[in-house]
Amino acid sequence: MFIVKSYVHVAVDVYDLYLRLIEAGIYFISVDELAKILATSTRSAGRVLSKMYELGLAMRLSKNTYKLIKF
Repeated sequence: MFIVKSYVHVAVDVYDLYLRLIEAGIYFISVDELAKILATSTRSAGRVLSKMYELGLAMRLSKNTYKLIKF
């Protein structure tokens, strides 16, 4: 029996995720927390939060913690 690795690429609408987090009252979030919410790796969750930071939707408070900016 052979084990075959397979990968799935998932697109995330960063702005939609941002709005859903704000609506849920989540303004401070860590990479670990987002990984649990999205059921993904911490690396992927970190990329999502970094993109929010690049788009001006979040501030980086530390290496793993972000504050979502409410408009």
